[in-house]
Amino acid sequence: MKDTRWLTIDPYPTVSLNCRDAVQRCYAGLCDCGQPERYALEAAVTVFRYHHPETPPFQAETIVSQWVAGPVRH
Repeated sequence: MKDTRWLTIDPYPTVSLNCRDAVQRCYAGLCDCGQPERYALEAAVTVFRYHHPETPPFQAETIVSQWVAGPVRH
């Protein structure tokens, strides 16, 4: 039986659903309060890095950006 508490996104690190929820709540909450999108993204990356300090900053920002805005479409 597969454990559904973990979400794996290759090549990203294994992350818990609680981490992803916390990141998305942080971003949405700050945007809802009228904060600039950039500040909300920086705060969400900080939340992610709290849970995953081993993840390099650039990779953390990429993961968080995809979670809150979806993948980049050309």
